[in-house]
Amino acid sequence: MLYHDAGLAWLHFVFAFILVGALFAEAVLLRLPVDARMARVLLRVDLFYGASAVLLILAGISRVVWGAKGWAFYEAQPFFWAKMATFAVIGLLSIGPTRSFMRWVREAKADTGFVVSGEEAKRVRRMVMIEVHVVALLLLFASLMARGVGGA
Repeated sequence: MLYHDAGLAWLHFVFAFILVGALFAEAVLLRLPVDARMARVLLRVDLFYGASAVLLILAGISRVVWGAKGWAFYEAQPFFWAKMATFAVIGLLSIGPTRSFMRWVREAKADTGFVVSGEEAKRVRRMVMIEVHVVALLLLFASLMARGVGGA
């Protein structure tokens, strides 16, 4: 059971690090001029971000269902629920940048000289940076939850 639980935790961490890496990549890429090629790169990175989020959720569910602590531990943890709510907020915040990347790729296909205005790229980058900061809050909740702070 020890190796099983460690393996589930490892998967959860791997997908979390991939998610944060993809989010960081978006923030860095949005500092560069966004032309048609960069719009396609941003969309690919965002798809990677979305896939890692889905895998992270699946790994988290696996830990809750088959992990050593079990559902009874998580159910009683207020910071587990805070973490879930925060993850949902991050998901909602990610909709805006994803839609922008999709629109940029669509517009780039129609216009060979496509370039995103500096202001628009800055606005989307600000949204991505908000996600980054909310991830930091999620990590705080995860640390508190894992230690049983506030639980019954």
